[in-house]
Amino acid sequence: MKKDMTMEDREKRKQKINMAITNVTRILLMLIIFRGIVVKDYNQLFIAFVTIILTYYPSILEKRFGVYLPASMQITITLFIFGAQYLGEIRNFYRIFPWWDTALHTISGTILGVVGFMFVYLLNEKYGKKVKLSPFFVVMFAFCFAVTMGVFWEFFEYGMDRIFGTNMQKFRYPELGDDGLVDTMGDLFVDSLRCIDNLNSRLYIY
Repeated sequence: MKKDMTMEDREKRKQKINMAITNVTRILLMLIIFRGIVVKDYNQLFIAFVTIILTYYPSILEKRFGVYLPASMQITITLFIFGAQYLGEIRNFYRIFPWWDTALHTISGTILGVVGFMFVYLLNEKYGKKVKLSPFFVVMFAFCFAVTMGVFWEFFEYGMDRIFGTNMQKFRYPELGDDGLVDTMGDLFVDSLRCIDNLNSRLYIY
């Protein structure tokens, strides 16, 4: 009779799934980089290179900050990176599907809120044995962390558009409103609202 999988076995299985998704993403990005070099499309080449770096986030978080993300969260973030950078920017899903950007920012608000929550929780567990943090402070920190990361991402989009001539803020798509300001503010609103909704439930868990 087959034994039931333990929590550790499930975690290892999810890690293998995440690694498979990550490797497929890296292979596709390497092909994009090769194509970019051949046809001299340096915009896609740069985006692909940055995305490859982003795929190493679990080891960076663990080795640099001592923060381990559960495998299910790693899979979610990897799929988000794939959807945002490869499908969105390189395969032009942002233009093909006008709702793609909003959907991804809804997911990112949840992801960043959870990461911020876990970050302060783990730091408190590791270094704050003599300090009792209130649940409100933890949730507020997670919210500020998520919104700040969203702001920095908008800075990144603005810089890419102005320096490298990309269209990450969608201001060159007339059918999407031809307004980068609307795109930016909409992204920040969605990030904030989804983060608040997610953290509201975690306030009762902490």
